[in-house]
Amino acid sequence: MSKKKKPVKGNDQNRELRQRFFERIEILCETFAGPGYFKKIPAILLEHMFMNRYPALKARAFPDATIPKAKVTQFHKLMNKFIGDRYVELDNGDKLYLSWYLAEGLILINYIDEMAESDFPHAHEFKKAIADYLPGSEIHSMMDEMLMELVHDTTVFLSDYNHTIITANIGATAFFDKESHTNNVLIQDRKPEKSSIILDGEKRAIISLSWLAENMEWMHTEVKPSVLGFKTGSIDIPIRVYIQQHALDKLQERIDITPGIMHYMIFLLLNQPEIKHHKKDNTSLVEYYLMDQKVGYLLISLIDAKLIIRTFLFLTNDGTPEGKKLNQLLSLDKEDKKYLMIDTLPTFNSYHIDQNAGLSKIFREAGCGPLLKLGHLKEFSQKEIKDKDPESILKYLGDSENFTGLAENSPDQEL
Repeated sequence: MSKKKKPVKGNDQNRELRQRFFERIEILCETFAGPGYFKKIPAILLEHMFMNRYPALKARAFPDATIPKAKVTQFHKLMNKFIGDRYVELDNGDKLYLSWYLAEGLILINYIDEMAESDFPHAHEFKKAIADYLPGSEIHSMMDEMLMELVHDTTVFLSDYNHTIITANIGATAFFDKESHTNNVLIQDRKPEKSSIILDGEKRAIISLSWLAENMEWMHTEVKPSVLGFKTGSIDIPIRVYIQQHALDKLQERIDITPGIMHYMIFLLLNQPEIKHHKKDNTSLVEYYLMDQKVGYLLISLIDAKLIIRTFLFLTNDGTPEGKKLNQLLSLDKEDKKYLMIDTLPTFNSYHIDQNAGLSKIFREAGCGPLLKLGHLKEFSQKEIKDKDPESILKYLGDSENFTGLAENSPDQEL
């Protein structure tokens, strides 16, 4: 009795890939050109597309790069998660997902774009029908910007001044090179420039406020002291900006979200043509923003021809204009804020103050209203903080002998 042959697993996988490929090509044909166009493509051409389809977009290290394999894997997973979530909404209400456009979409577009009537009878008609999706079109440009933005976001998420800054090159992907046989996003990392300086009689670690460009060159931050309110006489030239390790530690402690997001925002803010600041004695308080909302200040000093970011102050902290106003309105000193835990963003958000009319009014009057709009940053927090009852703040204030502000300012009688 003859034995039955076992099915070949590889053939099954190839069959599934082939079926999925043709299904997506049919959907994309209808999206790009309209109903019926898929059937206009000769079977032999479809087979040729499948055999020459682009490999999946993949993150790989630059040749001879020293970036750890685990970091490359992490980059690859995060990049593809970002790409998988993005799409363009078309005029007819359909969604064109970036992941489809970068794979089956590109192979379809590139094939049809190069076909002539001699290749198949409907080539010219097909090319005209998909004109809105060809390279140079508005939608293609939108996908271009989306891809660059998402890859850049991935580099930011995985960068950290305490470790390395990551850069990525997408020139070898099929989106930019239709002859690509690899479709790789090439990544590399470098450690930021670290040095030390004597501050207050002690040796302190400082890091150059720089970011890594795609060509692996450092983009250094240089700012004229006068832009931050410092008087330097007739010599006012751009000088390098550094950040003290202490400032990075306080930023993490008081904001506590993905380090790369916080660090890159500092780099962006200090490279603006105009930098919002408040000059205070021998220092300058530079406004620090997240998601276009002010969350605190970078305290900067001019020392030895260097601009040094000394620390980060959360918006409610003593030493900020908002912190001072909050002290006046709520009679809260530094220890009170620490006890109530409204001196860091995660614990501040845990109170959901925006849902309490009386407290919201006071915090907005103090200039802390932007903090009430950042509850969504909880998903980026490094620590899990349990929700707190805003009534506990009211009770604490009610027990204070010095406090009278809330009762006078609150629109709610029950408060």
